[in-house]
Amino acid sequence: MNTKTTTLTIKQPFSLKATALSHGWHECAPMSWCEGGRCFQVIEREAKRVYRVSVTERARRPATVQLAVSVEGHDVKDTIVADITARLHSTLGLDSDLTEFHAICADHPTLHVVPKIGAGRGLRSASMTENVVKALCATNVNWTQAVKMINRIGQLGPPLPHFVNLNAWPAPREILRAGERYLKEVCRVGYRAESILEFCRDVCDGRVDPEELDARAASPEVTSDEILARLRAIRGIGPSSANYLLSFLGRHDRLSIDSATVAHVARTHTKGRKPSNGQIEKIYAKFGRWKNKCWWYEHWLTWETGKQIVREAGLDGTVAKGPRK
Repeated sequence: MNTKTTTLTIKQPFSLKATALSHGWHECAPMSWCEGGRCFQVIEREAKRVYRVSVTERARRPATVQLAVSVEGHDVKDTIVADITARLHSTLGLDSDLTEFHAICADHPTLHVVPKIGAGRGLRSASMTENVVKALCATNVNWTQAVKMINRIGQLGPPLPHFVNLNAWPAPREILRAGERYLKEVCRVGYRAESILEFCRDVCDGRVDPEELDARAASPEVTSDEILARLRAIRGIGPSSANYLLSFLGRHDRLSIDSATVAHVARTHTKGRKPSNGQIEKIYAKFGRWKNKCWWYEHWLTWETGKQIVREAGLDGTVAKGPRK
């Protein structure tokens, strides 16, 4: 095993912790967050080898944050480090331009703390194939059970040398080899097994290519409807899952409305009354192409995770501040 390191410089506002904990994926293989070391880790595979990637904040300056990236494994070459670093840009949303979103936050009664704590970039897997399988696991189930399903599937991937419990995410063919019985009896995914296996077959046979979605989403000529049509064509991906996968692609103009959205809106916007989808859409319509990110961060700030980060920034008690005039 050997290790190579590199440094990334990110424009402020940015917080590694706020980014790594912005979405529940950090609880799911092959990602993790070490609070004591303030370290984000992900197990990656490149050139048929498996590597442990560790990211920590090295230095904070008024305009930038430096991230130290460590890549550990057998025969770590500079080209491997470059490839893995490029994937980190997707995983941590490092290339996202949040200027307009943070401007919206500044005048929002609760979101005004988001830029102050360096939040706004969303965590995702660099691989959209991986994101889709995880989204299928998270459909119609509570989050605790979804994490268990995802982590059991994660064990199908190749392990980091000398660390048998640290696995890279399995390729579709590896999931197919495990088969339906394994997915149902070991991973406990239930009826989702059929959707997961069909998706993996489609990827292996070239009928579906989730990895081309990032390029499509980056093109202004491709509409969100076109991308959603591709996502909705995947068996088991409904409107809510498609819309939050769309957000992973940097498009936040469609609300991912599920039971959590309804509960949040009832609690914060409609005085406890259950809102209709139309009412939810109306509440967030003013945020335009950022409305899904606005709803998400309103929700995230109610998590203990978000509250802790706000407290650590010395902003506790200011979340409910009224909008600026």
